[in-house]
Amino acid sequence: MQTNIRGARWLGLAALTLLVQGCGDPKSSSTSGPAGGPVATNRMTIALTVEAKDPDVAVVRANLNDGKLAGDSYRLDGGDFFRACISGVCRTMADNDSITSPDYIARFDYQPGVDYVVSFNRQAAQNAPDSRVRLPQPFTIVTPANHQQVTDGDAVMVSWSPTGAPASVTLGYKADCTFLSGTHGYSSGNLNPDTNADGREAVGVDPIIDFAKSGATSTITRCSIDVTVSHALQGQIDPAFHNGTALGIVSRVVNLVYVPR
Repeated sequence: MQTNIRGARWLGLAALTLLVQGCGDPKSSSTSGPAGGPVATNRMTIALTVEAKDPDVAVVRANLNDGKLAGDSYRLDGGDFFRACISGVCRTMADNDSITSPDYIARFDYQPGVDYVVSFNRQAAQNAPDSRVRLPQPFTIVTPANHQQVTDGDAVMVSWSPTGAPASVTLGYKADCTFLSGTHGYSSGNLNPDTNADGREAVGVDPIIDFAKSGATSTITRCSIDVTVSHALQGQIDPAFHNGTALGIVSRVVNLVYVPR
C-alpha cells in the first residue's frame, strides 16, 4: 500500500520558524471586549482535547481563541477560569504560561467511556458549564516490534488491537535523521488513516525517508522514526461558545530504526 505523507521537514534551528508563527500576545478574556469589557463567550472558539498517551494518565487541555486563521488566543483573567471534572473529582485547569497561545491543563487518571466535563466559569459574562469528552478504550500496538530495523524499500505492517471502532483511527510519524555531515534533520507528517477499521495499515519507509532528505546536501546514515496510532472520539462543546472542537484521544507509539542499504 502506498504511504501518503503530509507534513513538515526542517533542519536544526530552522525549526524555530515554526515556533514564532503567530507570535502576537494573547488577548485578555475580561478586558478585550467592547468598551474594555469582557469578550462575549459567544464570540469565542474552544479547542478542547482529552488525551491519554500512556495507560494511566489523561491530560485535559483547553484553548480559547477568536476562531480566525492565525488569529488571537485569549488568556483568562479577571476571575475567568476553566475547571475539569470526572467521576466527582474536579480540578482547576492551570495556565501553561505560553507567551503566544495559552493552554489550560489538568491531569486525571485515564478512564475510558466516562465523561470528562469542562466548565468555563466567568465573573462578568456568560458561563459555558458543559463541554464533554469521552476517551476511547485502550489498545496495544501488536506489530511491528518496538525498535524494529527497517531499510530502503521496506513496507511495515502496523497493527493494533482492539481495532478502535467506533473511534476514528489516524496514523502519523516523526523522524529524527542523522546525516553523514553530523547534522540532524527532522520531519513529521500524517500517514494513511485506517478507513476500513481493520486495525492495521501498511507504512512505506521510502516516502518517509525521501521527505526527510529532500533538499539535503548530505547522506542520511540513520533515522529514528516514531509511528503514532491515535484513536479519537468526538465530544461536544457547550452551546454558549461560538464554535470549537472537542476530541478524546488515546495514542500509542512504536519506533522504527532506519539504516540505509
